[in-house]
Amino acid sequence: MRLPALTGPLRSWLLEEPSDDVAIGVIAKSDLLRGQASMMLPELRQEALRPASPADIMGILRSREQTFGDLRTERTEAEWAAFFADYFEALNGLTASQIEAGMVAYIALPDSEWSPKPGKLAHLAKTTPSTGRFTRAYNRARAAVVASQPAVPKPEEPRPSAEEVQVMMANFHRAMADKDPFAKLKAKARQPTPSAKVDDTGVSAEMRALWARQRAA
Repeated sequence: MRLPALTGPLRSWLLEEPSDDVAIGVIAKSDLLRGQASMMLPELRQEALRPASPADIMGILRSREQTFGDLRTERTEAEWAAFFADYFEALNGLTASQIEAGMVAYIALPDSEWSPKPGKLAHLAKTTPSTGRFTRAYNRARAAVVASQPAVPKPEEPRPSAEEVQVMMANFHRAMADKDPFAKLKAKARQPTPSAKVDDTGVSAEMRALWARQRAA
């Protein structure tokens, strides 16, 4: 049995329960199951990513003997070894769940009269979405552990102390001491209006008064 350490109720919730939400909820609420799940996370992840062994590959192919007649062909032991060797090479590094998903995708093709060629099966295994039993088990265990952890409070932005506020206000008042906040409004008020009457020289009395103030300043 793969992962012999995964036994009892935890194995049932991780591998046999149809609903992810139910499994995660039960494990998250149980201190015992949650602790076991946390300890099993490294092994579950390793198993989820474990490449298929030659026995895994042969098992997937032989399970389709009733579907593809060429897999029931009489062959010598040496011929079978040569037959499977090409699959071992083409499928090297892929997980059993990937290969199984690729086989299912191949069977669904309208022209899948014979067993898939190694390269074809490898291509489908790499491009067909799949979630293996142990990948799902790892995802469930991890989600249950994370769900039970308290939410990390968002750090509050530091607030200035009373002394720092006093320093900032003092700096502000010093910077504004030589500035008139109404200077722009006063300057605009002193500007002659466009409708002011002008004399023979084309200059209004308001404009002459403005010039006089500027010279006196």
